[in-house]
Amino acid sequence: MNQRLVESLAQIIISLSEEERRLLDIRLRKPSNPEGVADVESSLKKFEGRYQIASEQFYRRFQAGELGDSMDFFEWNTFYEMWKAAQIKIS
Repeated sequence: MNQRLVESLAQIIISLSEEERRLLDIRLRKPSNPEGVADVESSLKKFEGRYQIASEQFYRRFQAGELGDSMDFFEWNTFYEMWKAAQIKIS
């Protein structure tokens, strides 16, 4: 795994509030939980509103390195990947 990515993820996890850590823990344990999916979707909508871009478009641009290294972007990226993983499990 990419060392820079691991360090960035560690920084994100450290910076999370207690509520965000609880939500992350729930997602990691039960990614197909409909309530957990709704919470992740709510988080995605908050980022979409803040940055005025759809999560799917954000994800493509972030993965392409077009958006920088904001902690918000790493968190948004993580929520989007959790949402995608949950969609696969639900299907």
